[in-house]
Amino acid sequence: MYQIAVCDDEQSDLRQSVQLTEHILQEADIPCAVAAYGSSVTLLSEIQRGRHFDLLLLDVIMDTLDGMALASHLKEQADPPGIVFISTDRDMALLGYYVNAKRYLAKPLDVEELREALLYCYQETQRRTGGSDQLLLPTDAGQLRVSLRDIRYAEPSGRHTCLHLTGGQEIVRLPLSRLAERLPESQFIYCHRTVLVNLAFVQRLRQRDLELTSGETLPVSRYRFAQVRQALLNLLDV
Repeated sequence: MYQIAVCDDEQSDLRQSVQLTEHILQEADIPCAVAAYGSSVTLLSEIQRGRHFDLLLLDVIMDTLDGMALASHLKEQADPPGIVFISTDRDMALLGYYVNAKRYLAKPLDVEELREALLYCYQETQRRTGGSDQLLLPTDAGQLRVSLRDIRYAEPSGRHTCLHLTGGQEIVRLPLSRLAERLPESQFIYCHRTVLVNLAFVQRLRQRDLELTSGETLPVSRYRFAQVRQALLNLLDV
């Protein structure tokens, strides 16, 4: 059960964030429990008493204890929850990096931006805790469930990304850089600035290219050759 707390002292915004979060995760078939808090002080008190949350959706501007201050309190925990900030103040976004915020979303909420943030945070939690090896990725036809084992490589397709899978190709509505954030670095690496390859499919590495088990050849940048070679050696050690 994915545990989420939404905290906002504006009741209408709080209700909207909770409803959208529940709807998005239900659509993605992710079991979740979403708790609503109108006070960051109350939320902090419950966490300090031992209540666990995997993810916090926090309004930045709140009375008494704002979202940024709450995140700072939690940063020193051994296993702090993921944090997504929501606010009308776009200038506060850069401060989110100081407390390791995963995303910063502007009000009024954009449903697709919230969906991307929720699925990213969920999948990051799954990887950290040894959970599923599957990804949920947005496509024109809806959410696509993909196993990491089926991704041979990925490359840009306009503003989106083309996944080359064991069973064909799929266009996902994410830039390649955002997709890379969702993939384990020990298994996926840029062999070229526009190609992200699954090392499990690499059959042979040469100075300027590599060959996959499928017979396909991908370019290898001379600046990335040593990094790719070391990553392959690390994978063999595992």
